[in-house]
Amino acid sequence: MKTIILAAGRGSRLGERTKDRPKCMCTLLGRTLLDRCLSSLAAAGVEPADTGIVTGYRSEMFPVSNVTYFHNPDWEKTNMFWSLTMAREWLKAEPCIVCYSDVVFSPGAVRSLAECGAPLAITYYTGYWDLWSRRMENPLSDLETFKLGPEGRLVEIGKLPQNREEIQGQFMGLLRFTPESWAWVEETIRLPMAKTVEKLDMTTLLQELLQQGRPVRALPTSDLWLECDSQQDIEVYERDFAEELREKG
Repeated sequence: MKTIILAAGRGSRLGERTKDRPKCMCTLLGRTLLDRCLSSLAAAGVEPADTGIVTGYRSEMFPVSNVTYFHNPDWEKTNMFWSLTMAREWLKAEPCIVCYSDVVFSPGAVRSLAECGAPLAITYYTGYWDLWSRRMENPLSDLETFKLGPEGRLVEIGKLPQNREEIQGQFMGLLRFTPESWAWVEETIRLPMAKTVEKLDMTTLLQELLQQGRPVRALPTSDLWLECDSQQDIEVYERDFAEELREKG
């Protein structure tokens, strides 16, 4: 199974940390986010030859060999989904796991996606409330709705929540597409949407697919997951999760 790492962004909220490097090259306890991503994928059985990296900002800095590179030349004006389309030929040809490069995740989350038989699947983090409570005073100000139906099917994502009960998990930036579900995506983006294709984020895409009646399987995990979005995030993680991060290597 192919794996596509989305690593085109600069991550301006990280300030000086990304002044001269892509967001995924920021360090967390001495290791780059990209290195942590690649290590988790390798531990899940993903081979370098089956790995693709979508670059954008400072693409010349990527040190990884034996992988396939895709490039989004319009990274500064576009969003996550547009970067993903740079690897559309892979997505049309065979099942692919897609992962963000600015998150820390476990090999088990990757294996659950690889073993899932659903055409389209995502993982979600069950420990999100504690994590967001460490990151900010009011978690509801940043979180989005995440509602589940029977048999682990996603029924809503990405809207403004009114209360905690509307958030049953946190999307982790890990997805699995098959050629069947990628065909759903290509059909959906030809329809009127809440955002243009160039500005489309992944949660908005998933909600658009749900509105078209496409099934999205949601797989839970309680294994450590971290979203590295700001300087404060890095500081909180190095303070509160140092032992767990060192155990991960």
